[in-house]
Amino acid sequence: MAVTSMRLVNVTGSLSRLGEVLEACCSGEDFQFEQAMSFFGDKSDFMPINDENPFSANLTRLKNALDEAGLTVLPCEQGALPQVTDWEQVGTYVEELSTQLRELGSDLTAARSGIEQTTLELEQLRHFTQLDVRLQDIFECEYIKVRFGRLPKESYSKLKYYSDNPYIMLMPCDTDKDYVWGMYLAPIDNIADVDRIFQSLLWERMHLPEATGTPAEECEAMEQRIVSFCNDETDAARGLNVFWKENRERCSSLYHLLDKSSSTFELRRYVAKYKDGDKFFLAGWVAASDAAAFSDRLGSIPHVECEVENPNTAEGHSPPVKLKNGFFSRPFEFYVSMYGLPDYHEADPTPFVAITYFILFGIMFADLGQGLILSLAGIIMWKWKGMALGRIIGICGISSAICGVLMGSVFGFEHWLDPFWQWVHEKTGVPLNEGKLINIEDSNVVNMLIYAAIGIGAALVICAMIIGIYSNLKQKHYGNALFGQNGLAGLIFYSSVVYAAVNMLVLGRNPLNLGFILLCIVLPLVLIFLREPLGELIEGKEHWLPENFLDFFMQNFFELFEVLLSYVSNTVSFLRVGAFILVHYGMMTVVFTLAEMPSKDGPLGIAPFIIIVVIGNIIITVLEGLLVGIQGLRLEFYEMFSRFYSGTGRPFTPARQLSK
Repeated sequence: MAVTSMRLVNVTGSLSRLGEVLEACCSGEDFQFEQAMSFFGDKSDFMPINDENPFSANLTRLKNALDEAGLTVLPCEQGALPQVTDWEQVGTYVEELSTQLRELGSDLTAARSGIEQTTLELEQLRHFTQLDVRLQDIFECEYIKVRFGRLPKESYSKLKYYSDNPYIMLMPCDTDKDYVWGMYLAPIDNIADVDRIFQSLLWERMHLPEATGTPAEECEAMEQRIVSFCNDETDAARGLNVFWKENRERCSSLYHLLDKSSSTFELRRYVAKYKDGDKFFLAGWVAASDAAAFSDRLGSIPHVECEVENPNTAEGHSPPVKLKNGFFSRPFEFYVSMYGLPDYHEADPTPFVAITYFILFGIMFADLGQGLILSLAGIIMWKWKGMALGRIIGICGISSAICGVLMGSVFGFEHWLDPFWQWVHEKTGVPLNEGKLINIEDSNVVNMLIYAAIGIGAALVICAMIIGIYSNLKQKHYGNALFGQNGLAGLIFYSSVVYAAVNMLVLGRNPLNLGFILLCIVLPLVLIFLREPLGELIEGKEHWLPENFLDFFMQNFFELFEVLLSYVSNTVSFLRVGAFILVHYGMMTVVFTLAEMPSKDGPLGIAPFIIIVVIGNIIITVLEGLLVGIQGLRLEFYEMFSRFYSGTGRPFTPARQLSK
């Protein structure tokens, strides 16, 4: 449950073997490329490889032809790619195949375009079939202009207000519930004014197709053309299908071969070569557990040398991050990646997130029935939809169910589990409160839950500080580890304040004395105040004293004040954990109040009660699940991550993914 240990791999060899080396690098999921030129300065003996990709032209030509024909290649099967020795022959085949596909595809496209265009024109012209005038005669008028289109019915009724203008008149041809289709005409000298008036009435002009006969005759001719286009489409599709059946397998295999070869060739951009000579250099990362197998794989290629080094030797290059977690923690990597992967030298927060989020979610959403439903929904989202969030919901639903048993709540029914707890009481003697382990209806229990929420928050903040100390020590940030607000000094101060508060408010004792205050409260604050110079001093920096003591004092004074506020705000923020317990109880109380309003002695009997309870449970399960999920994530990111986590790591991306 940590960040996978990585190793730096340096590979050198003859340029003639570069293709084999790249193939070997992409044959597994264990290698990530690093830009080779980043290991050398501008005046080195190396230069980048910028050769033109010999596969991209054929791949692009074939891909475009397939897209134009609307065809999809068969999926690539491992080991099914053909072995090619004559790439010129492949280029000839691709060119011939692309030409034939374009011809067949263009015939099919032309037929479909003809159907679409003619159908659109037919739909427009059908509104004017009542017009018994040859369209050619209308279009050839020299002294008048004719406009076809439609008006909203509300606008059509307003034409009467223009009765003094003889040209503001619409000849209706068709109508529906919203529009009136028709035509108007005016002399050439008046058409511009008439157009403006009709446009103000929301006139939508239609440009009818060039035609000679009447609209009814043209509609009949268009229907015949559509039939002809459909026949052409059928013939073109049949011809394309026959051709594709004959060439599908070979074309698909060559397509995948070109795609893989092109992607692999592009990996040369990561490689450097000697300016004088035929040698190359490439570098990358492998997991420490895979380093030996990877080295053996490349070592089997003649004239190639592979050297595995510790990542610390790569100055200025941070290893990529590959998380390694157990089955319970692994789903929560989704949340961690949302914030940002840990730096290679940071502690992986995934197990911490998994445990704390699981607990917090269950406490805030404690209901046995709703939790099981939520878990089932999460499993469906994961298994059927492939949603990473579904795995988290499935796990957290179980937490809700467990806490629901402790709270005695099942779909909002607060006493369904009373017999179970009565049996537990008889067997173990555990004390009950009105038949329940935790009775939310008791005001004393409510107060206890609020205090418990703050206590949980304080405990989690302390855990976050401990992780922060470990992470800083791992990264050799000794100043932050010892004197930071989330370091040892901050841990001592915060823990001491929490200890004093528990003793004074809960146990009724006063642990404060002069020694305790000076050593556990004042001294840690002083160390936090002096964190920067003390940190630089223990890290061996020469100029560790502040240049301007007044500026240093003022800046750190206000920063210390902000630190104290953050301790308070981070702790108090966990009140929402207890608040959501009360919110759940309150919302279910509203549901049952509404459900009991219809009389059960009415004609519908108990049916309204059941329906309201079921609908209420559905709404609350969705709404509260969303709210609790967001609030739990907020507590993780803002109240805990801010104390120990930077999230500046980059993901491990296998070369095989780049070559797909």
